Amino acid sequence: MSIYHKFYETDFKCGFQTHNAILDITPYQPEVMFLGTNNPNTKENFADFFYGRNYLWPGLKNLFIHNEVLIDNPRMQLRGKPAEVLNPELNEIFTLCNKLRLTFADLILCLFHNNSEYEILGDDTILYQNNEFNLIQDGKKGKIGGLSDLHNLNQVEWNTDNIIKYLQKNDAIKTIYLTRKPDGIWAKHWDKIKIETQISGREFISIYTPSAQGGALHKQTNIYKKGKMIPLINHWIKGPSGRFDSNWLKNNGVDINNF
Repeated sequence: MSIYHKFYETDFKCGFQTHNAILDITPYQPEVMFLGTNNPNTKENFADFFYGRNYLWPGLKNLFIHNEVLIDNPRMQLRGKPAEVLNPELNEIFTLCNKLRLTFADLILCLFHNNSEYEILGDDTILYQNNEFNLIQDGKKGKIGGLSDLHNLNQVEWNTDNIIKYLQKNDAIKTIYLTRKPDGIWAKHWDKIKIETQISGREFISIYTPSAQGGALHKQTNIYKKGKMIPLINHWIKGPSGRFDSNWLKNNGVDINNF
């Protein structure tokens, strides 16, 4: 059985629906897309929306609601069941979506569409052909393979063409933020999307990953010993590359001097 995207087809019952892991039905005309990689539908994945586990939504709430850093932690802990009350809560996420005219998509639609002979081990890890693979990490770490390894084994079904069709039909989307560095297996798909959906006034920007992984976050911002939220937001708005659009921030009430 294939491991589909967590939000392959989901009706959130409030005017938001997904099809093919794209938030393609919203109660407004989207203007900004956040484009991610994979969000597998496993028992350990408690995400209730796109980017539901990491720093993105706390970061956006800090920026667009608080206009300062009041939330330091990711929305959910890395492993185990999340807290009963999340910050922001899901209804606040939909409010931010409305305010900022957001939509979302991920580059991977499903895994193991060609082969169902795998065993789920837990913590987003599976056993396949006597080897362990993580369904979120990019490449091999130690003895555990990643998505690039599964791609080489023809076990990744890409969502690229569906995303292209969606963007071609929605020319009001003026900014697409790729939430990772466009390298490795992701580069070809990012480039294809840019080439086939480019229109006048549309920008394609890769930002630092909202998972805040990697020591480069601190090195590139020169911010140390202040956790991850402060340097992450700093990277998004003042970083050496991959910044949020300054007019978008300003028009939505963000004072970048507060960060």
